[in-house]
Amino acid sequence: MSIREDWVTTEKWLLRQANSMGELLEQIRPYISSRLIDGQGWERLLECAGESPVTMAAFPFGFEIPLHDPRPKADFGVSLVGDSRTAAFFQERNRSGDAGPMAAGLAWLLDETDQEDSLLRRVIGRKMLLEYDVDLAPHSTRQAPGIFLYPIEDALVGDGRRFQDLGAVYDALVFASGWSPDAAERKHLEQVYRTLTPDTCIKAIGTFPSRERLVRIAITGFRKARDVVAFLERAGWPGQRSIVEDTVSFFEKRVAFAYLGVHFDIRASGVGPTMGLSFFAREQEWLKDIRHWTALIDGLREQGCALSEKLSELANWSTGSTTLLGKSGPFMLVRGIHHIKLVISEDRVEQAKAYVFFLMMCGRPKGGIAARETS
Repeated sequence: MSIREDWVTTEKWLLRQANSMGELLEQIRPYISSRLIDGQGWERLLECAGESPVTMAAFPFGFEIPLHDPRPKADFGVSLVGDSRTAAFFQERNRSGDAGPMAAGLAWLLDETDQEDSLLRRVIGRKMLLEYDVDLAPHSTRQAPGIFLYPIEDALVGDGRRFQDLGAVYDALVFASGWSPDAAERKHLEQVYRTLTPDTCIKAIGTFPSRERLVRIAITGFRKARDVVAFLERAGWPGQRSIVEDTVSFFEKRVAFAYLGVHFDIRASGVGPTMGLSFFAREQEWLKDIRHWTALIDGLREQGCALSEKLSELANWSTGSTTLLGKSGPFMLVRGIHHIKLVISEDRVEQAKAYVFFLMMCGRPKGGIAARETS
């Protein structure tokens, strides 16, 4: 069975399993820690997931768990892949005139990447990620998700020659968000790209249409503290670089990561003061073995960046594989940690977040999780 045949079959099986992602999450509740997501946080999460087609579970989905926050809550992330049943859901709703601005923007992105000869398809392939904020404030209303586009392989590697490709991703993101292009914003994005070295690349570009306007960029490939600090200086990040150097050096000495990602926001006024620092435990990103993360988790506990009880629970439940008996037959439920991020603002580490993923498969795809994720 090919990779595509595998996830197409899984989508069909999922349609018989539940009516939405919310219903599916209820079914797999025993595999989602109530110490990390519970109470109002769980109920709001189900409401949010209830708006997503269940077929999204054929691709990686998961939670952004705040390890510094004592509340049992998490934000929700899902993959949206072209030429899938979920993609057809958005595209057909848009053609019928039933889609709101957000859904219409997603449908446009899917239509663009359906075209084999489109520049956007060549740069980002057919995959994007949607990030839903789960707000616990009373009477809060659900907002449009963040949209993140992922350049494939080394499409936006730091060789200083990919400005046309970078512009295509920026223009698509701005249009799908319902905004107009901003020359100053684009200029700052290009300036950051110019500072990249050939061993780093832009891994993701996204935004949150319901928030204050910004472009969030993720750059990966850093191996040493000195490389991160040198990049931040070249890129004009206005924060205190010494706290970044101290933090990375601490984990570097403990051999707690394979490589790093740097995230920050770009506005028309320039690079924002808050940055994210993501740790990847191995070269492969979709890890279901907790042993890869032990050194990093122990380091977070020692540094006091996260709550000890949340770190312990993360280590206990977030990885492994389980076979579930579904309505159409057995499913394999895979869960693991994709990356862990520290958020640095001014002169301190403000937040620590774990990005855990789930994947449901009616049969193991050839090439494993990574093959499914990139299909």
